[in-house]
Amino acid sequence: MKRYRKERVFGARTALLLAAGVASAQAAGAQPAVPGDIHVVKRTTYDGVHDDLITGGIGMAAMLSGKAAPSFADPLHPTAAELRRAVLLKPGNPANGFGTLYGPNVNPTTGELYTDDARLAGEETIAWAQDKAGHNTGILLQIPASFNAESACLVVIPTPGSQNYWNDMQRAGYWGLRHGCALAWTDKGTGAGIQDLDSGSTVDQVGTTSRPHAGVRLDVITGHPEAKAFARTYPHRIAFKWANSGWNQEAEWGHAVLEAAAFGLAELESREWPGKVRLQRDQITVIASGFSNGGGAVLRAAEQDSGHLLDGVVALAPQVHVRANPDVVVEDRGHAWYGSSRSSYDFLSYGNLYQACAALAVPNDPGAAKLAFAQNRCASLAEKGLLHGTTVEAQAKEALDKLHRFGFLEDADIATSDAALDNQGVLGQASQFGEFRIAEHLCNLSFAAADKEGLPVAASQTLLAQRFSRLPGGTPNGVQVSLINDADPRGPHVDSQSVSRSTGRNDYDLDAALCLRNLFTGDQPASARVRHGIDRLVANARLNGTPTIIVHGRSDDVEGPNFSSRPYVATESLNEPGRDTLRYMEIEGGMHGEGLISSPGFDVRMVPVSVYQIRALEAMYAHLKQGKRLPDSQVVHTTPRTGTAGHAAPTTADSLPPFQDHASDADRIVTGNGVMRIPS
Repeated sequence: MKRYRKERVFGARTALLLAAGVASAQAAGAQPAVPGDIHVVKRTTYDGVHDDLITGGIGMAAMLSGKAAPSFADPLHPTAAELRRAVLLKPGNPANGFGTLYGPNVNPTTGELYTDDARLAGEETIAWAQDKAGHNTGILLQIPASFNAESACLVVIPTPGSQNYWNDMQRAGYWGLRHGCALAWTDKGTGAGIQDLDSGSTVDQVGTTSRPHAGVRLDVITGHPEAKAFARTYPHRIAFKWANSGWNQEAEWGHAVLEAAAFGLAELESREWPGKVRLQRDQITVIASGFSNGGGAVLRAAEQDSGHLLDGVVALAPQVHVRANPDVVVEDRGHAWYGSSRSSYDFLSYGNLYQACAALAVPNDPGAAKLAFAQNRCASLAEKGLLHGTTVEAQAKEALDKLHRFGFLEDADIATSDAALDNQGVLGQASQFGEFRIAEHLCNLSFAAADKEGLPVAASQTLLAQRFSRLPGGTPNGVQVSLINDADPRGPHVDSQSVSRSTGRNDYDLDAALCLRNLFTGDQPASARVRHGIDRLVANARLNGTPTIIVHGRSDDVEGPNFSSRPYVATESLNEPGRDTLRYMEIEGGMHGEGLISSPGFDVRMVPVSVYQIRALEAMYAHLKQGKRLPDSQVVHTTPRTGTAGHAAPTTADSLPPFQDHASDADRIVTGNGVMRIPS
């Protein structure tokens, strides 16, 4: 079903030149072709017995047992293979359907269980691309032994969050490999580059510890003497490529996806397959799929795809925003939202101010009891004139009302406490967008390991040796490495345990939250830097006819659909009125990923969304390979797990109904001329 685009499909060599500005692929030779700006680090072949592409040799049975754990022969000197295996050991939760409804042991087309152990043989290539400024983007290519040149396919995956490659294997990754597709991964330039400022050590492209040198993914010290001075003033600090590299990676995410696609196509084209088959671009079906900011990356890639490297796109809960337009309207259950699109920095920094207080007004919020200092946040907000209630109850209700008026859906109220206390996430975005380096000490925040009293300490040698797998998200996890408030009047403390200098109380560092918000609303030079960076990543919602499915949970507590997917789809209908290739699936009760779904209180009220990315991929694959019509845009009405909080029964197929090919009027989402109507 590629005939509809055949007139626009160039040969891969021309497409590579157009889309990625790389050297043309070699037509023949013993070694696969490598585009000119991509550097291969390592090629490995796995036999599918001792090691494999999906489970790292662990096997699905061991993953499902819950007993498999990362192991290192020498914990202080782990090998690249051991670190890779530890990253791959990230199974989903069986209570959410992993291993029964989705997962490497489940046939994504039939739903039946495979008889093998999900150990797939194949080859793997680790590479990196570097731009003129020296910024590096990680690339991973996997070609399974089951790759079928007669039905060739390539799945391009930007990893979610700030993670290194392999981190989405148990969702989009395994889906592609089980279909016999090659996988081209990109870390979007945000991969797990983690540098210890005391020693200067960082990680190389395969995850092992190294000293700074050309080609590593993060080095904030070499060439930046101010970083050394900062390290002397604030010892034991740790820098993250995600936040401290002085690079607005998000502005380049679309290019990173296209670059990975170009690399994958170049390698597939340059090889001689069984029967002396050589592939051309129009013989290879290319699907880009990503979750969260990876979802935003594939949408941006489709917008920028002048070389037509992509045939289809599937985005789950994408971090994406278009410019707010009052002519774009979302009609949802009796409420009309006009121009509701907001950048992630806008809504995250706003929510970060009020959510800790607002959680006290949410009935049965499962996590509110953990916010020991939420009342202090309410009091401090009131003192600063941001709330006007005179009681904690009134202040909390006012804070929650503010969030709702801002555009946060009531469907996500249940996760208000969990979404609170996000100084770290907002700091990471501010640092990226404004291209700040660590010595600029944005909002008096930094990162370090900490002791039980919340004081910064030197990171353990074991943590540093295993940082690639222990912190695979490329960000502090709050346990082994934490956010530090360096402005605490008592001295630097872990942010959540610190005292705000202006209020004299532990209010979860309101000073930093206000500082971070002011970087969006203020008029100082630093604010201008942040806003300029945000302007660079605005999407245009012009997909140029590329078939696309966006899936979003209605109760998403991280990437609210009212700010992202809904206005994006509505804007696309205004920009491309003659197209009918974009579908939007909104999952009732769906949250952001699976992290909270199994926690008591969430387990009986919310549903997992990962299975719907798999179903969207299936629908896209059938559309591109067999010409099957894409299902209608729709609301999917799900049923949470049964039982009592903390003791819910496992998710069943009945709880998560499939997409309707032809949605009923009661479920169909209708979008046109900038207006989206969501059925009530």
